[in-house]
Amino acid sequence: MTAVSITELGTRVGGSRTPSAFARIWRIVRLHYANRVSTIIAPLGAAAAIFAVYLIVQAIVVHEVGPSAKHGEQYSTSLVYFLPYQVVFAVQAMNLTFPFALGMSSTRRDFSLGTWLVFVIQSAFFSVLFTVLSYLEQWTHGWGLGAQIFQTFIYGRGEVGQRLLTFFAGILLFQCIGSVFGAAFVRWRANGLMVLSCTVMVLALGAAVLITFTNSWAAVGRWFVSVGPSGFAAWLLLPAAVFAVIGHLALRRATPKS
Repeated sequence: MTAVSITELGTRVGGSRTPSAFARIWRIVRLHYANRVSTIIAPLGAAAAIFAVYLIVQAIVVHEVGPSAKHGEQYSTSLVYFLPYQVVFAVQAMNLTFPFALGMSSTRRDFSLGTWLVFVIQSAFFSVLFTVLSYLEQWTHGWGLGAQIFQTFIYGRGEVGQRLLTFFAGILLFQCIGSVFGAAFVRWRANGLMVLSCTVMVLALGAAVLITFTNSWAAVGRWFVSVGPSGFAAWLLLPAAVFAVIGHLALRRATPKS
């Protein structure tokens, strides 16, 4: 028996070839996208709803106030409301898919890697979409209303690479945060989610208090200005990776019935 035939024999179980690592991970991706409502339709619907509501409000304001209402629109934060939905998306993705993944004999490691790949795909898609819309908004002078939703000072108005990175990093960060909440719910159910939510609120409040009592808000502002939108977006990738790892660690002992 040749070496090739021995290798082929070793990679076959029950007459079928053992799937590669990428094939196992891609199976999780396909499992997530089997529910097109939560992965495609709902996120697009959320983005469209935010966009439509903002334009309607802007049209009303311009009609009542006049052209002067267009000033200050660079500080609009309407698109920021799309980010919390990414947390909900991640929680739903993990909670709905995890039992099926384990039922398909997928490992928790494959599930985490496949889910992270879905997050990257989703973030890349919406970063491209929002970047295209930012240029359309720029070319149409704010959709004819002086509106600024995709090119505010938060996301910057730089070259295409800067816009892509800013949108991508922000969306990915919130999805990775959602993976922690999703993993907590899968493993500890409602009690774990409640404890985690309270912990996050306490930490956020503690950080705000610490910055306030040390008179560091000015330093924080100077840091944001110094790094710029691109630098800040690049920094967001670090906590995104940390949250992704935390979510995976929480899933290591989780079961579908836990």
